[in-house]
This record gives sequence, C-alpha cells and structure tokens, in this order.
Amino acid sequence: MLAKLLSGKSFFIQIILGLLFIVLFADQFYNGKMAFRNDFVGVTAFLLVVVLTYLFFLTSKLFKSAGLPLWFFIIWFFVFSGISTDSRISISLFVCTILFWRMIHAEEKSDSKNYAFDVGICLSISSFFYPPSIFLIVLILFNYLYMQSLNFRVMLLFTLGFVLPLAVGLQIVYLTDNQHWLTEIREYFYIDFWGNWDIISLIPVGLLLIITWFDHVSHSGTQDINKRHIYFLFFLYFINWLIILVIFGGKNINLLAVLGLPVSVFLARYVQYMNSKVWKEVILWGFLAVMAGFYFRIEIIKIYNDLLGNVAF
Repeated sequence: MLAKLLSGKSFFIQIILGLLFIVLFADQFYNGKMAFRNDFVGVTAFLLVVVLTYLFFLTSKLFKSAGLPLWFFIIWFFVFSGISTDSRISISLFVCTILFWRMIHAEEKSDSKNYAFDVGICLSISSFFYPPSIFLIVLILFNYLYMQSLNFRVMLLFTLGFVLPLAVGLQIVYLTDNQHWLTEIREYFYIDFWGNWDIISLIPVGLLLIITWFDHVSHSGTQDINKRHIYFLFFLYFINWLIILVIFGGKNINLLAVLGLPVSVFLARYVQYMNSKVWKEVILWGFLAVMAGFYFRIEIIKIYNDLLGNVAF
C-alpha cells in the first residue's frame, strides 16, 4: 500500500510527508532541543537543502516519482537534523548540494561551458564554512577524468572560481577582525577519526546499501548509459563524503546528514525496480523502523534498563 502511494504521480503523499517533516522538526524547538534564535542561519540552510533535494527528485530522470526518494531522504534527514544547530556545516551542505546538482546537470545536458567555474565557486564557499569539504575535489577531478575533458581552460576556470570567493571571504574575515575564524579553519583539519559507535545500530541500512549496489551492477547492462554515469557519480559522492567523515568526523553523529542524498537515491532506485510488492513494503517500513530505533536509541536503552531493574528487584 505504502509503495503504491509513494510510486504514484499524485503530489498528495509528498505534501503529507513534507508537512509531517516540518511538524516533527518544529517540535524539537518546542521541546527545547534546539533554539531557533541561536540556530536561525543553520536551520534556514538545513531547510533549503530539503527544498533543493526535493526539486532534484522532481526533475531527475532517475525516478518515475519523487515519492520514493523523498520517503528515504525525509526520514534520514530528520534523524540527523541536529546538524542544523551548526550553521557552518549546514551552509556547507547546502552549497555542496548545489555543487553536486550542477555536476549532475552537466552530465544530463552535456553542459560544460561554465561547469568548471561553477563547481570551483561552490567548492570554495563550501570549504570556507566547512574546510574538510575541500576534499570533494577528488570527486570533481575524477568526474573530469572519467566523464569530461581536462585541459588548461578547464583548470583555469576552476582555479578562478575557487580563488575568487575564498579571497572575498578571507578579506571579510580580516576587515571584521574575526581572527578566530582562521583558527577554527586550522582546527577543522585536525585528524579526528570517527569515534561514535552508535552507528552500529545502522548496520541493517548499510547492508541494504551494499545489496542495492550489487543489484545495480548486475543490471547495469540493461540501463541507459547516461543514468549509469549519474548513478556512478552518486556512488563517488557517497564514498568521498564517507572518507571525509571517517577522517574528520570525530563523534559528531549528525554529520551523517551529508549522506542523505546518495542514500535516498540508492534505496529509492532499488525499491522502484523491485518486482515483489511485499518486499517493497518490507524495505520501506523496515527502513522507518531501523531509523526510528536509532533516533530513540537513548530512550529505548533507558526503558530496557528500567525493565531489567524491575525484574532484578
């Protein structure tokens, strides 16, 4: 039933999902988990990521309907919505989403006229707010070597696009005597390996992602070459961010929000082409159950400990 609703062309279920997300997200301010005045910039950037991602789902050739990817994305993004309290990372994620959409657009439309300049600007702004995101240059370079053509003009445009916003940003920092910003930039590059083992609770999602990749590879010969390239870009984007998180993520579990877009694409594509209606429902509801369990993990542990205490008594 749920799979049928999400796969339909009607916007009704998508509107319901959006409203539910807004209500649950706003409830965190009501309960005091976040302070809107203090987190206004971060929350705004966070919500813009949601809007931009939904627009991508609506216009992408990868999906017959935006409902399926929106389901996975909304759930994932809400669970890690704590990222909105960090305005710098939220802004960086918003700009990275624009950057990646620009890459997808260049692949779909064969539009490479100003592509290098555009991604240079986006990478510069993103790394200004969250410096480790500069390592997304690996994705950009690989994309050029694999799908585009790398020449002097491209490198010049990319360099100009990268240097100009960074120069303006550093000038503003200097004029406002905001020296601690430069100190924070250095601190962001301190190696802080991933140390939050709550992520173990997400093993079922990780295993499902591996299954989706194997399924994609097994059917790649029957897919449109353009869609294969786009899917591969999503895979590279996912791996690139995953490496960044492993090296610099520390214990900030909410950084997993940056994986929301590729995760939703992988899972939605897999469910979209499944033949079994039963398994579609199992995956959709199973994903919700796993993510809900992760979100309420502290409360679940408390209940479990209370039950053990009562039994022992």
